[in-house]
Amino acid sequence: MLSGCGEALLSVAFEDKKTMLRSFALFVLFFSSWLLPGQSQFVLSDSAKVSLMTVAPGPFVYSIFGHSAIRINDPVRQFDRCFNYGTFDFEQPNFILKFCRGRLMYFLDMEPYRSFEYGNLYDHRPMQEQVLNFSKAQKQELMDLLRENFKEENRNYKYDFFYDNCATRIRDIVQLAAGKNVHFDASNIPSGKTMRQLLMPYLDHSRWMRFGINLILGQAADRRAAPADYMFLPDYLHDMFKTTKLDKKNMLVASERNIPDPNPLPPPASTGFWGNPLWIMCVVALLGILSMWDAKAERIFDGVFWFVLGLAGVIIFLLWFATDHSATKLNWNILWALPSHLLFFWRKRGVTYWVESYFAATGLLALGLLALWTFIPQEMPLEAIPIVLLVFVKGLRRRLPLIRTAPVAEPERVVMA
Repeated sequence: MLSGCGEALLSVAFEDKKTMLRSFALFVLFFSSWLLPGQSQFVLSDSAKVSLMTVAPGPFVYSIFGHSAIRINDPVRQFDRCFNYGTFDFEQPNFILKFCRGRLMYFLDMEPYRSFEYGNLYDHRPMQEQVLNFSKAQKQELMDLLRENFKEENRNYKYDFFYDNCATRIRDIVQLAAGKNVHFDASNIPSGKTMRQLLMPYLDHSRWMRFGINLILGQAADRRAAPADYMFLPDYLHDMFKTTKLDKKNMLVASERNIPDPNPLPPPASTGFWGNPLWIMCVVALLGILSMWDAKAERIFDGVFWFVLGLAGVIIFLLWFATDHSATKLNWNILWALPSHLLFFWRKRGVTYWVESYFAATGLLALGLLALWTFIPQEMPLEAIPIVLLVFVKGLRRRLPLIRTAPVAEPERVVMA
């Protein structure tokens, strides 16, 4: 509804009712094109600014690596929104199954800047805003590309953790809007890192999460990252934007400001003994070896031990063969966490020769894995070494004289008459 002042102006300008209604329709259409980016006539003013928003890592699993968004602020058009490629819908059918299989659809979302800022500061995540040194034509090109992406038929995409996420999409669309002359400057980033190694600094305060991530990431995560690959992480996207030139004279970033957390949280406390998976795995290995001197304790320990290893192997197997996650393929951890352990975890005294042969084979496999640990084309988790050592001991304990504690049941011989 128009204000009284607006009605008075329209009544003075137009005398007949039909002309007034026609002009009112044009008036509504004009202001709709102002406020709705999906309309065909959305032209940014000369005062518009485009920015890269970099959000600090948060305490939750989904936020531990940070976040990126694009802000477009046009005070003349009263338009100030953030475009965010890192959104998914919990209401998607079969959400959990799609998430586990790497088939969850993410989409481009748009929200008012104030809402974006409030939400991140509420979660104690400070931000950095880099205003891009774009010309009016480049700003308009970026806006047009975002509007095209925001269309219902275009806004969804299949997320890939390393190669197609909220940061890489911004990298690509900014380069597309800036033109072919923009080449991101990687001179100030550490070279020679693998994709896995780039993740590790974010996991220093969550060693169990680091252990779990290293278990499920396969050989694909140990590829040497090209300069453009670094920008799958928002912090590296920020750093490379900062040193990149838009052309021979101008930098890509015109200015930068920090948006601090007004109520910062204290640094995380030390996790102590239980927060260190290496120590816990050493204790498990020690308990496994001590259990060998008591038959009942050994049966209980072995049942749990081989079952858990087999379950871990099933998860690794499924992430490798039954999902679209590119980062979980070719996972060498399956050589010590074999899914087949689930068929033999009930191991007892007096079991058949063939069951003992299976465990002997797993022991030999574990021994070979330990010998080649540093030569495998995948960075194996250090925390797993005590467990692999225990697999070797448990697997071969009835085959090696030094650690054998019970006789092995020989296969029955059939005497022919």
